[in-house]
Amino acid sequence: MILTRYLLDSLDMLGIAACEYDARLEAVSWNDTFLQFFPEDGGAIYAGEPYADNLVRFYRGRLSPEEMPEIERYVAEGVARHVNQTQPFEFIHNGRRLRASSLRAPEGGRARLWQCLDAPSQASESAAPAPPAIDALRFIPDGATILDASDRIIAANEAFEQLYDLPRDHPVVGRSLDEIIAWCWRDASPAGAWRAAIRNGLRYDGAPFEIELPGQRWLRVIARHGAGGIGFFTHADITMAKRQHIELIEAQAALRRANAELAKLADTDGLTGLANRRAFMEFLATEGRKGRPLSLLAIDVDHFKAINDRFGHLVGDACLKLIGLTVAEQAGGPGRLVARIGGEEFGVVLGGASPDDARRTALAIRAALAGAPWRGLHPHLDAATISVGLCSGAGPVDGAALYACADEALYAAKRNGRDRIEACRLPVSRLTA
Repeated sequence: MILTRYLLDSLDMLGIAACEYDARLEAVSWNDTFLQFFPEDGGAIYAGEPYADNLVRFYRGRLSPEEMPEIERYVAEGVARHVNQTQPFEFIHNGRRLRASSLRAPEGGRARLWQCLDAPSQASESAAPAPPAIDALRFIPDGATILDASDRIIAANEAFEQLYDLPRDHPVVGRSLDEIIAWCWRDASPAGAWRAAIRNGLRYDGAPFEIELPGQRWLRVIARHGAGGIGFFTHADITMAKRQHIELIEAQAALRRANAELAKLADTDGLTGLANRRAFMEFLATEGRKGRPLSLLAIDVDHFKAINDRFGHLVGDACLKLIGLTVAEQAGGPGRLVARIGGEEFGVVLGGASPDDARRTALAIRAALAGAPWRGLHPHLDAATISVGLCSGAGPVDGAALYACADEALYAAKRNGRDRIEACRLPVSRLTA
């Protein structure tokens, strides 16, 4: 934690509000000055409260009825400011001009600090900046505007008009920024709620906000307000950086999808779509470490070589697919895994299953295979049967030992005539690794 109780009390003496949030964006601690600056939080904020809930109260007390439908957007933007803030910004709340700063902790939490600045000047709203300030706009390389207390433009430089592709005869003075943006989007629907972005961005001096323009162009706007509510705005083209950022995000998403697909392929049998031997052994080891019953079925297709020799490998492959599908339908579920672990061998891990549960599952598989549509694979294929080896243990159990035991039972089933289920008791000495 960044802030101790002593430090919070010290900040109270300095008139600085403080509230700390952990890496999960949940409130940890705050001081009395925080509650003075944000009285809406009195009796409402609590340790563990999500920062987003705190922002909901903040905005409910300051948004007009027409802006309330945008509150979710404003809250999301506020959370983003909290996470990404590197520089102080200013805003007015309950008649105070506050400067908000943020300290990031090594473990990911943040402490937010608010300092009350001098109260805004009570000069007339019609007050205008001195002519030299207006003349200085032409020396600013980025777009620049000066807005009055009603957020209407009273001066703009040529770079601003070029950024917004405004014709030379297009009126700028007297317009609000959202009217300028609306003109830019006159022939298309904007991709984002730009009016809400502008309205919210105007409230936070020094906190950049973005505006999207047609043609996949983006501008970054930074506002500063001075005496009488006069605002000084800079507008910079960030299209290239934004496009690169979007491309990076898309590339990262594509990489995640590719990695997920590779991981899936690494754990999947290409013929049946079931888990492969690698995934089977990992799952078996994981389930074996749990303190609950665990059963395993080792399944082998009887006389599969004869099926291949008589009907061909394509029919043999179709036979394996049908068997895999049937086993998965009868044995699937939470804590369970069906895998093809060899040429014609399948394995079923039954987490939480007793020996009786496992036997019922094996019987259900054999019954389902007896009624499977074999002649749909080949007119002369009457059936395919399986031999099943069953082994169970009370966890934690050594998964490899359980598999070896089930394999022994499988070979017993084959020795005893095939098309049957044999069980093998796991020796006590092999219950755990």
